[in-house]
Amino acid sequence: MRRLYFVVEGYTEREFVNKTLLQYFVSKGIYDVRAVEITTSKGHKGGLVNYQHLKNDINNFLKSENQIIVTTFVDFFRLPNSMPNYNQLDTRVGVDDKIELLELGMSEDINDHRFLPYVQKHEFEALLFSSKSGFELMYDNHRIVNELSDIVDEFDNPEDINTRPEFAPSKRLINILSNRGERYDKVAEGNLIAEEIGIDVILAKCPRFKKWIEKLEELIKS
Repeated sequence: MRRLYFVVEGYTEREFVNKTLLQYFVSKGIYDVRAVEITTSKGHKGGLVNYQHLKNDINNFLKSENQIIVTTFVDFFRLPNSMPNYNQLDTRVGVDDKIELLELGMSEDINDHRFLPYVQKHEFEALLFSSKSGFELMYDNHRIVNELSDIVDEFDNPEDINTRPEFAPSKRLINILSNRGERYDKVAEGNLIAEEIGIDVILAKCPRFKKWIEKLEELIKS
């Protein structure tokens, strides 16, 4: 059985893989699933400030053994301009097309059939708007829950939530909480909300995310 490695941007994404996604893949008979934060310098991990850091980690894992599938889990929001094809983004209009261009650039640059690039449309927090249930569990203030629920109702596909800085999923969440005197803890709250929603609901609501997971299943079982 192949190993499945996720090279992720930060601790929040790592926890999401190691908790929510791990359970999903185990249910599919895929047991060796790991998430590793990007190595930015000796002894330091987390954050994507330079594509070379990401590339180094990907190549190191691919060189480590043959029975391995490597993927990425990084946010489109604020990707560094060192990403392959970044200088061509202005030729694409929609966010999906821009992401496709970046993923193609990474795929061509790494040039290994065991590597599947993935850029999360908008950011991790978009997944949290797949359902109201996570917010209802996390927050006692009914006004906070109502405002967050309104956003859930507004978008059939949470991946379509606007990436403009003031309308990004995390900004919406932070602003709603801040206006009610509360603070968003990305690592703890984000993953608890995701766990409450459940991976099946997230997959049902987020087609790009679902397509990525299905491709990983195919790769690892091939």
